[in-house]
Amino acid sequence: MPTLPPSGIDVLPKPEAAVPNRRKRAGGLLAGLLTAFLLSAGCRSANWALTAAADRPRAHRIEAAGFVVLSDIGIAEDAPLLQELRDLRDDVMKTLQLPPPRDPVIVYLFDSEGAYRRYMKKTWPDLPSRRAYFIGTSRELAVYSFHGPRMQEDLRHELTHGILHASLNTVPLWLDEGLAEYFEAGGSETGAPHPDHLRTLRRMQRRRHRPSIARLEAITDFREFDNEAYAESWGWVHYMLHGGPRGREVLIDYLAELRDAGTAASLAARFPADADTAAYQLVTWVGQLIESEKPSGIRL
Repeated sequence: MPTLPPSGIDVLPKPEAAVPNRRKRAGGLLAGLLTAFLLSAGCRSANWALTAAADRPRAHRIEAAGFVVLSDIGIAEDAPLLQELRDLRDDVMKTLQLPPPRDPVIVYLFDSEGAYRRYMKKTWPDLPSRRAYFIGTSRELAVYSFHGPRMQEDLRHELTHGILHASLNTVPLWLDEGLAEYFEAGGSETGAPHPDHLRTLRRMQRRRHRPSIARLEAITDFREFDNEAYAESWGWVHYMLHGGPRGREVLIDYLAELRDAGTAASLAARFPADADTAAYQLVTWVGQLIESEKPSGIRL
């Protein structure tokens, strides 16, 4: 199991849609956050826990490679959704060269948004309202979502969190979210430029913003992880995986160390360039992505 906070919970929320062209990103929650909620959750009675578990989807169960789907609505074994999730798992594991997962990820898929929100409000009343969540406890690694128009996008994001936490002992907040954003795009689009993040990064460049992995590493409170942090985290992941073989090698070696690490050491210190050069390389890479998107008609 991944390393968990003293309360035994590790939460990573899927943010809601917000203003046009941009989803509000509330960020992930790792060790030590939402202290008041976690303390109160630890005092819940056994009867409450059993009641909450009974409210989760369980009518239909399908086991796949590395994950289990429990749904209120029947899903065929050969459903495109399941195949997409299998492909996602294979893609994440292969791209990042992750070790075999230590635990399966349980996907709870409610039949409606209303049923999902009622369960989340009852079970995790202090968590912000979001379309989907990854929540890891000492009992299981779980994804919560519902059947809806953005279900596949949400499941790809949250299942990526689940795969990372099932394979590694710890994952820094910024990298967890950057990788989830990277793999969120479906099918052959994995690794494609992300228009929302490119727009944000372009605005940051106009302000002469200096990218910094070290600054992202210093963010441990999800409430401080804003849209710009999401965009820059995605940018660093995309650059490391596509901007040159050395960056990919550094990232994969770092992830290998996180399999058994109790805490995550700095990735910034291992980057194959000093901080100023690395920042310049990312800015240049983002500029190339922006130029490549112009013919597509996407306004950046």
